Amino acid sequence: MKEQDRGVRWFNTRFYPHYCTGRAARYEVAVLPRLRQEAVTLFTPWGPRYDYADRGTRIRPGDKELTALAFLAHIWNRFGRCMPYKSWRWLFLGADIYGSRINSLPAPAVDEYFASFREHLAGLIPQAEFRLWSEFDPAASVLRADIAANFQQYFPPWLEAKAATTARNMGLGADHRPYLIERLTEATLIEQQFSPIKVSAVARHKDDHVDGELPRLYLVPPELQRPWMG
Repeated sequence: MKEQDRGVRWFNTRFYPHYCTGRAARYEVAVLPRLRQEAVTLFTPWGPRYDYADRGTRIRPGDKELTALAFLAHIWNRFGRCMPYKSWRWLFLGADIYGSRINSLPAPAVDEYFASFREHLAGLIPQAEFRLWSEFDPAASVLRADIAANFQQYFPPWLEAKAATTARNMGLGADHRPYLIERLTEATLIEQQFSPIKVSAVARHKDDHVDGELPRLYLVPPELQRPWMG
């Protein structure tokens, strides 16, 4: 059956095949149906700067963050030009809790970085909305407690082992369990409150099994992924 929404037809046949850098999650059952709606919400979480001691807490010209944001601004502008009859919203979520609570980064360093990020986001994508994950903490606490109490039901042993290895390699003293719990809590709450399409800034394997029912697109080139890591 021919796609009736001309913007979705453009996205499905021209845009997505060109920009896809990883297989989308829930493409047919959620991404395309949400694109057909009159109001579309995009969602991109953004991590803290772990190497702030070397790179500082402020984003400066030439930093990878700015190149990645410029790419996302290009995507945003293309959506607006090719689907101008839709109402667009893009929520960027600063993962401050991951930095200060889970990985023990100094809270001032995390706050300063996200203040700098907010400034640059406003300059490159003025229509974007920026919020910190900690703003959702009261609502997230109930989900977080449930996921923690039923940890083995949500996370297979191989994923837990992989997360533990990653935590050790980061050398930040991070416990892998809180990270997994927080990821699934975030994905579940954002899905419940916003019903967005996630435009991920990481590789797909970083999201699998921790993003719940979030429909996801992978458009960011590999060299620009995880820009907060430098």
